[in-house]
Amino acid sequence: MTMAVAYGLAVGGLIVLEALARRPGSALPTAGECLAWAMGHPAGRVLVVLAWWWAGWHFLAR
Repeated sequence: MTMAVAYGLAVGGLIVLEALARRPGSALPTAGECLAWAMGHPAGRVLVVLAWWWAGWHFLAR
């Protein structure tokens, strides 16, 4: 139960950040802009692949 609450809070926080970033005139970058920036660097590409691997391993392999 505690982990479900923690994951719920984390996802809720990400949704709130994305909503704030999409407001007109916001200085916050959207998730897509952050991902595009990370994919522009070789080390960022490796980190993105590792993050997808970790998420797939923990959420899809069980």
